[in-house]
Amino acid sequence: MFFVNENIPEFSVSEISNEIKKSLEEGFGYVRIKGEISGLKISKNGIVYLSLKEEKDLINAIIWPDRYRNLDVKPEEGLEVIASGKITTYSKGISTYQIHIENIELAGEGLLKAKFEKLKKQLLAEGIFDEVHKQILPKYPKSVAIVTSLTGSVIRDILKVFNDNGYPSDIFIVDVPVQGEKCPIEISEVIERLNDLNSNKIRKPDIILVARGGGSYEDLWGFNDEILVRSVFNSGIPIVSAIGHETDESLTDLVADFRAATPTAAANKIFPKIDEIYSNINSYQNRLNLFMHDEIKKSWLKLKYLKKSFSMIGTSSFQERLLTFKGIFGRLSKKSLEDNIDKKNSKLNYSGNLLLLRADNIISTKDNHRISGSTTLDFYSKNMITEKKNAVQSMLRLLESMDYKNILNRGYTVIKSSDDKIITSAKGADEHQSMRIIFSDGDLDVTHSKK
Repeated sequence: MFFVNENIPEFSVSEISNEIKKSLEEGFGYVRIKGEISGLKISKNGIVYLSLKEEKDLINAIIWPDRYRNLDVKPEEGLEVIASGKITTYSKGISTYQIHIENIELAGEGLLKAKFEKLKKQLLAEGIFDEVHKQILPKYPKSVAIVTSLTGSVIRDILKVFNDNGYPSDIFIVDVPVQGEKCPIEISEVIERLNDLNSNKIRKPDIILVARGGGSYEDLWGFNDEILVRSVFNSGIPIVSAIGHETDESLTDLVADFRAATPTAAANKIFPKIDEIYSNINSYQNRLNLFMHDEIKKSWLKLKYLKKSFSMIGTSSFQERLLTFKGIFGRLSKKSLEDNIDKKNSKLNYSGNLLLLRADNIISTKDNHRISGSTTLDFYSKNMITEKKNAVQSMLRLLESMDYKNILNRGYTVIKSSDDKIITSAKGADEHQSMRIIFSDGDLDVTHSKK
């Protein structure tokens, strides 16, 4: 049997509700509560209702319209905040307690995101993220520095890609913390030391890879540090960043010369596949061989055309000069004839040498493109030189045949009067008593006696 102490005071429902309200409000007064905003609702009359939760516990909250309008941080679903206000109770229907929020501050990830946006805006204004500052990554780096933690899976993923791709590059790994307060400081120092390398023993890397795996926003926060961001910006060595997952974004990603979605993607970007390199080399070599073949063929056809044109022009010129020679032979003095032929001889020699030089230049130009000895190129080159030399020699023989001395060698003579005029007919000879006959080997003075 249960005995009730009659000395215990008795309360009505409203009385006990008021007592609890009084005790609670006077006991706590103005409080600051940290929690995640949940169940956010705004009524038609502007009253904001929400809950602050932490794991399984929550407390209801209310924001009056006039307070809501003056808040610097507006409440958002899922945002972690510190809400300041007064604890009060509500007993209409069901008794409950709640906080009347008067101010909201960001906390946890929300606070970090606000800091992120503020620093990002500042650095954007400075132009640090502009594409004009991005350095081009070497396509085939000889040395790569990997800045990451040796205890995580990231380094194993990177080395697996390196080994699978088979690209022959020197790599060295720098072990650093990838989260916490020391993270940005130590990574910044490593970047500066790598840029200061000037030793015959240790080669300055062509690329620096800064990498870490996924994590919470707080875990990745070190890569939003201003000191680290400026170290990456000031690096004279191109930097590849691979921080977290593809959906994660850090200020280091934005300032880096190249941002990879994951550490594995970064490794594939830096270390090309050796099989693809060999394939590209073979493709380029085949294309070069085809180009050389086409160019040689074009040059061969052009030279053949020039040879034919030169031959036709030469024959026609010879015929014209022969007719001209017969027509004006009687009107030219020996000296004038020699000067004219010497001039033509010099011009023809110049043309022949120019053609040989052009042929040699064409062959020399094509030969410069040759990677290895080509039997086809040698064949065409030798034939072109031989044919051009034969063509020039033929023209020289043609020129020699046009020399009047060669005509005299065949038994012809030139007869001149005492006043050095050429006598071209018997009638003309009757007008002179003394004449001079020019043979190929000398002159003979004769006296003409009229019958």
